[in-house]
Amino acid sequence: MLGGMDRFPRTTIGRRNFLAGAGASVILLASGCGSDRPAASTVQRSIPEPVDWRITRWGADPFARGAYSYLPVGTSARSRLDLGRPIDGRLFLAGEATEPDFPATVHGAHLSGLRAADRVRQARSGGTVIVVGAGASGLSAARRLADAGFEVTVLEARGRIGGRAWTDDFGGVPIDLGGSWLHGVGTNPLADLAGELGIELVQTDYDNAVLHDTDGSRLNWSRLDHLYEAVQAAVLDNPSTRAMGSELETIRAALPEGERHWFDYVVVSEVEHWWPAHVDDLALATAWEGATPRGGDFVPVTGYAPIIAELADGLDIRLGTPVSEVRWSGSEVALHTPDATFTADAVVVTLPLGVLQAGDVEFEPDLPHSHRVAIDMLGMGHMEKVVLRFPEAFWDTEVDLIGYVPAERGRFVEWYNAVPWTGAPILIGFNAGRTAQELSGWSDDEILESALDTLGRMFP
Repeated sequence: MLGGMDRFPRTTIGRRNFLAGAGASVILLASGCGSDRPAASTVQRSIPEPVDWRITRWGADPFARGAYSYLPVGTSARSRLDLGRPIDGRLFLAGEATEPDFPATVHGAHLSGLRAADRVRQARSGGTVIVVGAGASGLSAARRLADAGFEVTVLEARGRIGGRAWTDDFGGVPIDLGGSWLHGVGTNPLADLAGELGIELVQTDYDNAVLHDTDGSRLNWSRLDHLYEAVQAAVLDNPSTRAMGSELETIRAALPEGERHWFDYVVVSEVEHWWPAHVDDLALATAWEGATPRGGDFVPVTGYAPIIAELADGLDIRLGTPVSEVRWSGSEVALHTPDATFTADAVVVTLPLGVLQAGDVEFEPDLPHSHRVAIDMLGMGHMEKVVLRFPEAFWDTEVDLIGYVPAERGRFVEWYNAVPWTGAPILIGFNAGRTAQELSGWSDDEILESALDTLGRMFP
């Protein structure tokens, strides 16, 4: 994973835990809004029509504004540390973007919340604390503070808990529309919690995969081995803040024309689906930040819901309470919402990086310069899912990952077989970075047609 990407060779590096989800709106088939792209299929499809589906839109969610953070060109991991530094003993920031060891993961968010809570305890012996956000970070901070005797109130803008970890009922089957995987179960405290709760975990083997070329024919992975090695060398040999894209484009330009679409697949699946941004926007240092998780990646068959519920158990959580302003200049911290003002001795803010960047919540006085620079320097990535349930499986249900080399760079290059952890004929397709942003302007019908056309090409 990070800090060396020890699982980079051949199929996929793995999967970050904030694999994008749908934020506030999982839009139904009848929506019909979006761009003027034609929704009519251009592929003669032999696959069945789905009986149910979900399209996620994290980027359009005002309480997320993206999937998870990454290091853009010119940025180092120091920005994460700067963002998480306590302010005046009263204002504490947490969230996956502040996590130096496991950024962009649910358990990284969890660890950041615990760290913020410990810093509150170091600064204060007790009193009242408001936590902004009921995602994994906010709930973890609130849980630790409440257990230590603090009077804690959690303010959550949404009508549910979990933030970017959201389990939806998909025809009686739990499906995570946000974070899905427990990474590095050997070093992941949320995996330990899942074990205590008796939750069954199903491992994802990224080497248990098949790859389809553009015309749908099965492609032997060995034909891409030299491309994986070239990408790995380019990414891992340059721990700088320069752009990944320039290094990778040099390699691509030297390849035979017939191999460049394969190279694009490797780059998109191994890099852009790992850190959800275009390689031109990613710093080479991205591949070197953080710690290496141990123990493999697993999916909880229940989804994240019971894990999140356990963190929230017994806490005072005010749903539907978006914070518009945080005033921290007086003896107390005051938080303004549409219906009330809350005061406390200290506040832990766990807003997603994208929300901080948008300035949707005002700070008075403004955040210190180092924090504002960190917010501007870090990047908020984009990752979206299309979840499709079919009347029956038409793919090999024994594999975990199905790759595709599309004609359009980056579009639906990875599909995960959800049968092993759901027992239902479900496929989950992903789009990341600029591709995800491009499709955000499409209607649900258009995205669905594109997904089905892709599967139609893969399974003619």
